[in-house]
Amino acid sequence: MPFTQPVLFPLMSAPSVPPNSGEIMKAVQQALRGLDVGSTEAVRILSWANSETPAIYDRDQTAYLVLGSYRDPYLRRVRAVSDRLNRRYRTYAFLIGDLSDIELPRLPEFRVKFHITATLCDYVAAVFEQDAGGEINELGKLGETEYFEKAYAFPRAYQWETEDHLTDERDVIAAAAQIIAATDIDDKTKTAELEALVERANQAEIDISVDEVRTKLEEHNIEVPSYSWVHLNDFRLFELHGRCSPWTTEEELLDATDDLPGSPRPKWEQR
Repeated sequence: MPFTQPVLFPLMSAPSVPPNSGEIMKAVQQALRGLDVGSTEAVRILSWANSETPAIYDRDQTAYLVLGSYRDPYLRRVRAVSDRLNRRYRTYAFLIGDLSDIELPRLPEFRVKFHITATLCDYVAAVFEQDAGGEINELGKLGETEYFEKAYAFPRAYQWETEDHLTDERDVIAAAAQIIAATDIDDKTKTAELEALVERANQAEIDISVDEVRTKLEEHNIEVPSYSWVHLNDFRLFELHGRCSPWTTEEELLDATDDLPGSPRPKWEQR
C-alpha cells in the first residue's frame, strides 16, 4: 500500500488576551451589573480590548476619554476638544464612537465600551450643551461611579452657583434665570432655590434680595439652556470639586481644555 502523507490541519490560534484582562472583565461586570457573560462574548470582548485599548492604558502617555453629543453641530465641538488634547506631548484623546464595534448582539455594547474605556483612561472630559441626548446619561454615570474622580465637566452656558464664582449682581441674575428655566422642579422648589442663591450671594457680599432678583428677571429676557434640575445638581457637584468649566464660545471651551491636567501643548503651538 502506498504511503499517504497525512493532511495537517493548522491549529487555530487562540485570541490574544490583553495583560489587564482581569481589570477589563471587572469593568464589564460593572457595566452589566453582574450579568453572566458567555464564553464567546468574553472572547470577543477581550479580542476587541487587545486591538482597541492598548493606546489607552499605555503608561508612556496620558489618555483622555472625550464624551459629548455625536449629533451636529455638537459633535464638531467634541472633536475640537479631542483634537486640542491630541496636540499635547504623549497624549491620546479619543471618542468611544471612534472605536470599532465588539459585535455583542445580546449585550448593551455601548455600556460595555463606556465602562472599559472609562476604567482604563487617565481622565474623562465631558462636553454638555443640552438637556437631552446620550451625553446626559453619561453625566449620570460619571456622578455615581468611581469615574467621577477623574472626570471634568464642560457645560455650555452653565452659570456658576457657589460663592466663589458669584462676583457681582449679573452673576446672581444669570444663576437665577437658570433656576427658573429648570425643566423638572415646581415653583415651590424654585423659590427655595432662589432664596438659597440669594443667601450665597449675600455671603459673597453682593447686596440683593429675592424680590429684586424676581424684578430683574421680569425686566430682562435672559436666554439660558433649559437643563433639568438633576443635571444642574450634577454640574454643581463638579463645580464644588473644582472640576467644572462653563463656556459659551468654542474658544472658551478650548481655553478650558488647555487647563486639564496632563502634558501641556508644545510651546511653539501655543504661540
